[in-house]
Amino acid sequence: MKDLWKYFDKLTFIILILISLFGMSLIYSASYTADQCNFTKQIVWFVISLVLFFVIFRIKTETLFNWRYIIFWFLVASLAILLIAGMIVSGVKSWFKIGFISIQCSEFIKIPLALIFAKTLAKISIINLKILLKLLMIVGIPFGLITLQPDLGTASILATFIIICLFLKRVKFSVVLILVLIFSSGLYLAWNYILKSYQKDRIISFINPQKYRHSTGYQIIQSKIAIGSGGLMGKGYLKGSQSQYKFIPTRHTDFIIAVLGEEMGFMGISFLFILFLILFYRQFNLKAQMDEEFYFVYLFNGLILFQFFINVLMSIGYFPILGVPLPFVSYGGSSLLSFFIGEAIIFKIKINPFINEF
Repeated sequence: MKDLWKYFDKLTFIILILISLFGMSLIYSASYTADQCNFTKQIVWFVISLVLFFVIFRIKTETLFNWRYIIFWFLVASLAILLIAGMIVSGVKSWFKIGFISIQCSEFIKIPLALIFAKTLAKISIINLKILLKLLMIVGIPFGLITLQPDLGTASILATFIIICLFLKRVKFSVVLILVLIFSSGLYLAWNYILKSYQKDRIISFINPQKYRHSTGYQIIQSKIAIGSGGLMGKGYLKGSQSQYKFIPTRHTDFIIAVLGEEMGFMGISFLFILFLILFYRQFNLKAQMDEEFYFVYLFNGLILFQFFINVLMSIGYFPILGVPLPFVSYGGSSLLSFFIGEAIIFKIKINPFINEF
């Protein structure tokens, strides 16, 4: 048996670990003056993520692609059950409570979706109406169930798979027109019949947060104050006034960039961005053995890239607040675990050209 580790991308793995550890240090700071259970739980999830990473890494990618629909429908069924028996946190019914562990199924649906989309793209040369309807139906099922929780942020992230597909394949012009029509109609229906009033306020408030400074605009204002006050070098670790005195809501999840900007300044943000830049460069720059493997890498990492930009733009007031965490950095065990599972598949894909799978 050939040695897997000879071809293992050690540098990229170290980058992943550094980003995750950096995130845990920010979670500790965000919870420093309060209960440290978030930090402790994130450590536990990090260890679980590492263990499962190497378990998935040993599985043949062919096997994972063969399991894609089984995993997908199992998670879809779990999302449906959640609407009845899920645990409600911050008004969202997204978690199963198992002992002291809370699992968010919507985070894991990204993996089989990427596998299904990758396999589909590998079989076609152009996205026509038939393929578009298939892709929309596949992503639409979990999208609808997650929207009903209601978790608009996670649902919107899943929709980015469609956007990524448009960059990876040639598209018929009629498909583009239909997508524009669907998007416009979806916005109209969502605004008038689906979105709750507080969700509408979140979307509107990023345009003029001062008008909503006592409600949904408060988070954006405090986040911008925190990042701006950090300056070049920041106020120092555990010394951020906005974060330590709890002026920033959800500072350990959606607005963790604000904690980083205030305490470590422009240099701290730049350091984290450089780590992500190296990660994306090394993960996108690969030679896959099979077409479906190539598409999986770009779909899954493309999703991480989209989520990264949305979270950062949200924190500085250039995107509506959707409740989208920063990948590998924000608090959230299910999110961390799902990203490590996806990356494990990518790490295996990267060594497939050099070894025979077993």
